Amino acid sequence: IEATDQHRGWFQSSLLTSVALHDRAPFKTCVTHGFVVDVDGKKISKSSNYSKPMDAGHFVGKHGADIVRLWVSSVNYTDDVPFSEEMFTRLGDTYRRIRNTLRILLGNLSGFELGNQESRKEEFTLVDRWIMHRLQQVIADCRAAYEAYEFHKVYHTLNHFCAVDLSSLYVDITKDRMYCDAIDSPRRRATQAAMHEIFTALTKLLAPILSFTAEEAWGYLGNPGSIHLQQFPEVEAGWHDAGAEQTVEELLRLRAVIGQSIEQARQEKLIGNALEAAVLLRCDTENIAAIPKQELEEFFILSDLTLEEAAETSAVISRTPHAKCSRCWRHRASVGARTTHPELDERCEQVVEHLGSPA
Repeated sequence: IEATDQHRGWFQSSLLTSVALHDRAPFKTCVTHGFVVDVDGKKISKSSNYSKPMDAGHFVGKHGADIVRLWVSSVNYTDDVPFSEEMFTRLGDTYRRIRNTLRILLGNLSGFELGNQESRKEEFTLVDRWIMHRLQQVIADCRAAYEAYEFHKVYHTLNHFCAVDLSSLYVDITKDRMYCDAIDSPRRRATQAAMHEIFTALTKLLAPILSFTAEEAWGYLGNPGSIHLQQFPEVEAGWHDAGAEQTVEELLRLRAVIGQSIEQARQEKLIGNALEAAVLLRCDTENIAAIPKQELEEFFILSDLTLEEAAETSAVISRTPHAKCSRCWRHRASVGARTTHPELDERCEQVVEHLGSPA
């Protein structure tokens, strides 16, 4: 591995010499990289009398080794590589996002026992099947990028998976079941099973880049040995689910329509937040009619959803007449139905009663 100036230097001379003497190349793989340049595109090197710090030890001491490794992985090294303090600031935000994703997954895995994963698959909801499908795509893309030495593609793939697929969608959508369902509810356990698969694969895929962070996270889950001695995750064809992917794409389109209408209702002071809304969603219901109402409300993060068949998609917002559950904050018709816990809806009342019952 050398810079591009060695195409006419060491790479060429060693190749010609080896072929002449041994009739073969002197290396199996040849990787070349561009020069490190500043914001003005000027080469950074000792010979150019660059005045600012450029020693790796300086930046490891200031930002940490994993941030420096993240910078290396984030750039396409086949071209000249830009370098500045501002880049490290931005990468610090990316690092914290990835680390926070691992932290949330670990928190949600508290009390989880591996058990029989096959039986839990039967309890997977649409969003669980979708995230497992996405995980297989991420594994395939990262493995291909690693094998081609395209580390910047690994960086972008994992950053998008953490920021969008996990943080903005899956973790946010399943937050209600993770926080408010009974600790042993089938769908909560199924989601934990999915999160365990995600955490395990994600940590292994991150390990070559965020070596210390991956090792730390791996240890917190109680796994034996080092993360760096584990096998890379393999694509599991059984999780391929094009139907789930297509349905979620449609739901995301509908969620955007609902979101625009809710924002308008908030500006008009009709509601304070989405959980106070009663949403009448008019759309082509063919692809989503079979999805349970509870799952749709969870996906859209709503308390009260009604579907109506229509050729054009629109969402009508009104204020829900139902009271707010003080535990899950959903507005449900069942709130106040029981005298023992009048402030809770039916689900939360059952969970609280179970928590208070003798073991």
